[in-house]
Amino acid sequence: MGEIGNGQWVVRFRSPPTAGKAVALEELIDVLHGCRLINTVPDKVLWRSMSRAGFSVKSCYRWLRQGRLTSEVTARKVREIWSFKFPLKVKAFLWTVYFEKLLTKSRRARWAPAADILCVFCKADWETESHLLITCPLVKTLWSWVSKATGLYVGFSSLEGMWEAGRSLKKQGDRSKAAKISQSLVLAVVWSVWLCRNQVLFKRANPYMKNIWESVISLIQEWGRFCALASLVCMNREAIQILE
Repeated sequence: MGEIGNGQWVVRFRSPPTAGKAVALEELIDVLHGCRLINTVPDKVLWRSMSRAGFSVKSCYRWLRQGRLTSEVTARKVREIWSFKFPLKVKAFLWTVYFEKLLTKSRRARWAPAADILCVFCKADWETESHLLITCPLVKTLWSWVSKATGLYVGFSSLEGMWEAGRSLKKQGDRSKAAKISQSLVLAVVWSVWLCRNQVLFKRANPYMKNIWESVISLIQEWGRFCALASLVCMNREAIQILE
């Protein structure tokens, strides 16, 4: 929490911040120290994005798309996520993945130490974000199918590497028609894996990778129309074709 002391912000925490939040904490303190405090007038809540100083969800999304609420390093990814023309629930999911706040078993174990923390797919390793979405042996099979279908590099071992893989194919531009859907493809994979994980965990469904693959295909086709792409995406287990 924060309070005013001799015209300066005094920031205190109930528990020490983790190493991963150190940069964000420094940015927050810099923002606070940049605010001039006046002790002679009553406090007032303002929202700078609106001319009338009133808050609106629309103005908040605009700030998110512009990346004005975060550092320059994070702002690029924030702008990408909130500018995607995908359903809002998918963008919210990607937001939690990027900031490593996904409610995996390993994260839940912080509040319930006795809870099962093994991956619902392989049952051999902790269910962390990177394991669930990238390094789990079953999910690796899914990524290998993606590689065969699109030529997408899938040798990444981290979440950041996964983001960069989709972005690098997208940057190829007109040199590859598949580049038009590369970002959508990566997002469709992680979203489908998460949905299947929840089905296995809460409904005792069978974790068939072929079912996830069919979900990826369906999402790519759905999002292709949603994003008003010029081409219709047709995928199978061996190749990807884009029909004009």
